[in-house]
Amino acid sequence: MAAALLLNSPSLRAQPGGEDPGNQYYRYNNTELEAVCQAMSPSRYVSGLIDGAWFSLPGGGRTYFYRSACYLELVRRTGRTELCPQVVERRTLLGDGSSHTPQRCAQEAAAFHARQQQSAKDQAAFAAAVEGAFHISALRATPLPKQNWQLEVQLEGALAGDYRLQVVSVRDGRVLRQEVLTLTQPHTLRWELSRAEVVGTTALPNIFPMAVRMTYSLPATATTPAIEHSTGIQNFVLSAE
Repeated sequence: MAAALLLNSPSLRAQPGGEDPGNQYYRYNNTELEAVCQAMSPSRYVSGLIDGAWFSLPGGGRTYFYRSACYLELVRRTGRTELCPQVVERRTLLGDGSSHTPQRCAQEAAAFHARQQQSAKDQAAFAAAVEGAFHISALRATPLPKQNWQLEVQLEGALAGDYRLQVVSVRDGRVLRQEVLTLTQPHTLRWELSRAEVVGTTALPNIFPMAVRMTYSLPATATTPAIEHSTGIQNFVLSAE
């Protein structure tokens, strides 16, 4: 009976109302979410007794103000520590509000900035790892007898390693040529493309968008797997009558 009276007490029930983002924060960008937080009532709350959170923590249910939860989400996204005073802990006899406090907010802001710093370090390390990678410096397609084409590709760079080059028909994605080679100095590649493989069954006259793609095989490290890094795409067009 006493438990029933407690659960029916107006002071312990979650206060009703709409327009709370709840678990739908994904619907808002940061600017929109801040406006939502500002518009929310500072007195509306989750009680932790009748809303499914009663057994979530020892000694009572998880309780918090909706507005505090909203600002806490915003700080998780942005790291804006100046918003932490808006995260107010709700304290009750039976509810645990320790998940929504200024201290918890400060921890979330610190975690955000730590992620940002690590991301900047990772980006800098990646940029250093691919600096000087070979790339396509020039490309020339020359008509040959029998209406074939010679494709000449000049490669320049300073980062020795393994590279992959592909000649691709842009219209249908077919790979007409592929070559994997180890580069240590500038290099020139030459391929002959036949009229049959370029034109196929396409009605003539017509033009054929083509591309040469080049990637660098970035070796694996203790923390990252091996990946292929694009060093460039050179587009060109062949025409046939």
